[in-house]
Amino acid sequence: MKETKFVTKTTNFSKNLHIDLVKKMLVFDEVNSTNITAKELAQAGAEEGTVVIARKQHHGRGRFDRIWQSPDGGVYLSIILQPKKSTENISLLPLVAALTVARTITLYGLHTTIKWPNDVQVNGKKIAGILLESEIRGHEVIYVVVGIGINLNIDRKDLSADIQPRSTSMFHELGSPVDYHEFLRTFFMQFDRIYSLFVDHKFQRIIDEWKIQTDTLGKTICVQTSTETLQGIAFDIDQSGFLLLRKENGEIKKILSGDCLY
Repeated sequence: MKETKFVTKTTNFSKNLHIDLVKKMLVFDEVNSTNITAKELAQAGAEEGTVVIARKQHHGRGRFDRIWQSPDGGVYLSIILQPKKSTENISLLPLVAALTVARTITLYGLHTTIKWPNDVQVNGKKIAGILLESEIRGHEVIYVVVGIGINLNIDRKDLSADIQPRSTSMFHELGSPVDYHEFLRTFFMQFDRIYSLFVDHKFQRIIDEWKIQTDTLGKTICVQTSTETLQGIAFDIDQSGFLLLRKENGEIKKILSGDCLY
């Protein structure tokens, strides 16, 4: 199969990246899902810092197996991590990923907010989604795959009508396209810095910065988990990144993941 311009240019870019976290980058023109490909590689023994990146996904996924629409012009990648931490600590990795995306987009002059747990928004509209999948045996973390989709140079008309009203892209917000590979370089630099905090056990710094970035805390919200729907005031997150929700009757709920509605 003939190598596409995207694959050639991105492969050449990866050879000159020189960022500690990124050990190997596998570039595809199209895949079903970068997360699926990355999980297969992790299960086959791929090292930490292996990145799968694609121009398009045919079956990108979000939480609860929902479709993540992946037209040409977006950033679609998955990173394999193998943190030597307890299972308690890895629940902070969604915060690491969300902060990375938010920081990167902010450097382009856009004001970002994070809606718990890890939806990155600009002007109240979703601009990026994050999906983490892992394999854990007992208390040992075998791998964590961090999947990220960012609406970079996407025309919102290329998204389905049902999500257009609540979605945006950097192209739409800035009024001009963003250099794809320069954006990638900035993104990986930020990921390397924030993940280093995690590796160095500087968990409170991650939590504190996430609290500054989020617009969830202090709001009355509804959270749909895989088993129930909860409503109350989101008043804090704990040291493991769990959302603390105070229900109307005063009961406190700790929630690891779910869909958050304001």
